[in-house]
Order: sequence, then structure tokens, then C-alpha cells
Amino acid sequence: MKNVFILSSAYEDISKVHEELASKLDFPSYYGGNLDALYDVLTEADEPVRIEISFEGEENPSMIHAMLDMINVIIQAQKENESLELVLKE
Repeated sequence: MKNVFILSSAYEDISKVHEELASKLDFPSYYGGNLDALYDVLTEADEPVRIEISFEGEENPSMIHAMLDMINVIIQAQKENESLELVLKE
């Protein structure tokens, strides 16, 4: 199983989160670093993937909004790929 933990307050912007996901989850080199590309790679994953996300300490409204958009995409991908797990931490 591939695992990644994202603490949103540790990243300056959403592009850095995409970079972290790509690195930790071994996304293909053609990964576009956007929500459509994220959906595509997550629905095509052929091994179990666990993504944990925490908003602890996050104060940037634009980052919160971007992370919520990302969470929604992960939830949609989860419906297509049952080996994908999303965990939201407090």
C-alpha cells in the first residue's frame, strides 16, 4: 500500500501538494499537477493508496478552498477505485 500524509499548513500553495502526492505515490511523469490529472491517476491506480489529510494549523482561506476542491476530487475517484482510501484528520 502506498501512503501519503498531507498537512495543508506545511505547503505554501496547492501546487506543492500536487508535487508531494506525485512524489510519494509515484505518479507517472506525465502527471499534470491539476485536479483533472489527479482524478485520472487515482482512478487508474492498480494498488491500494491511502491519502491522509489534515488542516491542523491552516489559516490561509485560499489554501483551505483549494484543499477542499482536492478532497472532493479524491472522493469522486474513490467511487471509481475501491483501492483508494481517504482519511481526514483533525
